[in-house]
Amino acid sequence: MYIRLTRIEATGFRSLRDVVLRPRRLTVLVDPEGTATRDLVAFFTLLRELAHGQLQQTRVLDAVDSPVKLMLGVHDDDYTVELRRFPDGRWRIVHEELELLAGMSLPFVEPGSGAPCDEACISTFPPGPTLRMGDDEAAWLGEVADRTSRDMNGFLRGFRVQPAESFDAEVPFLFLEEPDVDLPANAVWDRVQSARAASSRVPVLLCTPSVALADAFDLEDVLRVETSGGTSSFRPLVDRKESGA
Repeated sequence: MYIRLTRIEATGFRSLRDVVLRPRRLTVLVDPEGTATRDLVAFFTLLRELAHGQLQQTRVLDAVDSPVKLMLGVHDDDYTVELRRFPDGRWRIVHEELELLAGMSLPFVEPGSGAPCDEACISTFPPGPTLRMGDDEAAWLGEVADRTSRDMNGFLRGFRVQPAESFDAEVPFLFLEEPDVDLPANAVWDRVQSARAASSRVPVLLCTPSVALADAFDLEDVLRVETSGGTSSFRPLVDRKESGA
């Protein structure tokens, strides 16, 4: 089954201070400065470490002071986590929830409900089979919740950055980086064809500073990143192409 990455949202996280993205099967980010690319890598790295139960070991939050909210949607099932640094210097989870497209919400950690958590509850649902819990509606809902939690955990754990030049597509999600600005025409062609082919099997997010590479993709697949005052914003490339710039 094709995995759909449906939402990327971040608040207060490095340059991703107020970002909501709705990725397509193939999304190309042209990021001349590379700031947003680094912070998106950190975004997914933090989610991966949360899925492994390694919040207290991560260094991703070392340069962050403000409260952080992250949301990731897979098949329109949205995983949300909010973190806050406490006076003892430790980051803890103050809100964690998995909201299913089917209309069911799994509040792992509710705001104001008690002590914050040192580790993400999603980490207690490692990838694996869901055991049958019975035949009644409650058992069925429990199975749905368990399966969705395990699927989300597996997606988060599978994150890694790969070069756009050569990559392993046997992953739930391809995060590709192309650092070169001045690619020869044959390299542009290879990157485009490889990314398009991979996107028929898994969601692909390709980050590059190269406008020439971005221009080789379909217009609707490309977003341009602008970073100003430490804040990154994302916009469609329509205006630049229509103006002929």
